[in-house]
Amino acid sequence: MSRTAVRITLDASTHELLEKILRKRSIPEFQKHRIQIVLAAHNGLQNKDIAQQYQLEVNRVGTWRKRWALAHQQWQQSDATLRPAMNEALALSWLADKPGRGRKEDFQEDQRVKIAALCQESPEQHGFPVTHWSAGRLAKAAIQRGIVSTISERTVNRILKKTTCRPIVADTGSMPR
Repeated sequence: MSRTAVRITLDASTHELLEKILRKRSIPEFQKHRIQIVLAAHNGLQNKDIAQQYQLEVNRVGTWRKRWALAHQQWQQSDATLRPAMNEALALSWLADKPGRGRKEDFQEDQRVKIAALCQESPEQHGFPVTHWSAGRLAKAAIQRGIVSTISERTVNRILKKTTCRPIVADTGSMPR
């Protein structure tokens, strides 16, 4: 049984807009590939031909072709007086990654809050003979206190970066300036 790829038809202004975006230097390579897929599909190329032309995987070509077609169809079927005008931001939003991709957080919000609160306490209260926290010391204190079973220095730094806690120094023995 043969499968048929979703047909993509672009009006002149949308085609011109995508060509304009494609010529920009500031656009990331992955977005360029997605736009090239849409334009090539509009020109009637099959997924395998597009994949070969741009050195992409066939299933990736099909994914972006379908996503564009679905978003464009929904946009066209919406009330013309209410729908947003076709522009660069809208086109790129249709070709953006879906939210929720990537690795999920290992720590709960309350754990992150408790780790951030540790930096407000003195390291001496936790048995460290120093006056300033480092990421390594905070990680050890969080484990000792039972907030988490394990945590890396980098993760502590990421947590603190999102809070208002003062910056910490690496475990090099140097004091913050």
